[in-house]
Amino acid sequence: MKFDLFALMQKRDESWTSSQVFDDLTEQVKLADESCFETVWFAEHHFSNYSLCPSPLMAVAYYAGLTRRVRLGTAVVVLPLYEPMRLVQEIGMTDVLTGGRLVLGIGSGYQDYEFQRFRTPLAEGLDRSLEILDLIELAMHQDQFEYHGRYYQYPPTQIAIKPLRVPEIWIAGLGGHDKVQRRMAQSGYVPMLTPSWKPMSSISPVREAQRALYEEIGRGGGNAPLGLMRFVHVTDDRKQALEAAERARYSSRVSLSMRLNYSKLNDIYVAEQQAKNEPPIEEMVENYVIGSVEHCIEKILEDYEVMGHSHLLINPQLGGIPSKRVMRTLELMISDIIPEVEKELKRRGVEQPVITQKPMAPVVEAA
Repeated sequence: MKFDLFALMQKRDESWTSSQVFDDLTEQVKLADESCFETVWFAEHHFSNYSLCPSPLMAVAYYAGLTRRVRLGTAVVVLPLYEPMRLVQEIGMTDVLTGGRLVLGIGSGYQDYEFQRFRTPLAEGLDRSLEILDLIELAMHQDQFEYHGRYYQYPPTQIAIKPLRVPEIWIAGLGGHDKVQRRMAQSGYVPMLTPSWKPMSSISPVREAQRALYEEIGRGGGNAPLGLMRFVHVTDDRKQALEAAERARYSSRVSLSMRLNYSKLNDIYVAEQQAKNEPPIEEMVENYVIGSVEHCIEKILEDYEVMGHSHLLINPQLGGIPSKRVMRTLELMISDIIPEVEKELKRRGVEQPVITQKPMAPVVEAA
């Protein structure tokens, strides 16, 4: 199992400046680059304090100049909010600027508040995303291509700046439609999941369905890659543990209100509203990865027993966790937790799945 760092870049209230959010992130990214993390992921959101990053490709290009080793990923590029031909060129340029370290996470988006301001119907998000995925695949793999879809039509075109190598593609939020899942499995793209504040059993059926599909198409269910995103906070203090869970709860409440379209905004700040059927805070502490070094090791291994994921994306800054505590969590992950987890997985004979990707889905029309 590989370990990654996930950055949401939240600004919970006016006590945080935008510069402070990114200064703190820079400290985290540099630590990740100097240690055992494989990839740093940058989220994309718009017009609210839920995330201050409207352009993950810009973040990747910037942090490429401050790092030397770690891969840099978009989590995720919200495809329907882009002009596709500009996007495919920026993907190529960003990979060149990173020296081939770009990992391309893509998704269809879920916040209607964002879509309205990009003049794009949220209901069209999935279908538009699939067409843009067609175009990304064509641009990465063909010298010249044309496209005639429902939403996008382009004459014969060539991309002047191609990536140094075709980036790995990771996917979040493209729905549960069998056609979409089959395309992901056939191409070997990596799905991204999170249980948020729920128990891991809430998403295990999705993992089992992915494995079954891999078996059906002859790729072997045990080789199915998966990126699992988890909020992690390391502390021996019960009061701090409850506070960390409260901060993560804040983030999930905001996300749900934006997803289900009942959010209330004051300027850029999304009001925190209790969600329907949310678990008590004590259950959230147990459902998240919060606690002592020993507890976090046990929890991460329990998660692996259920999901068998290839990558664990550590999200340490939900709800404005103070920077010193974020860094302490990352330092303990590096020094104590990751080595023990790796040692135990090695003892169990766990082998890291090899990610092999090749787009195999038919496109609408290609030249």
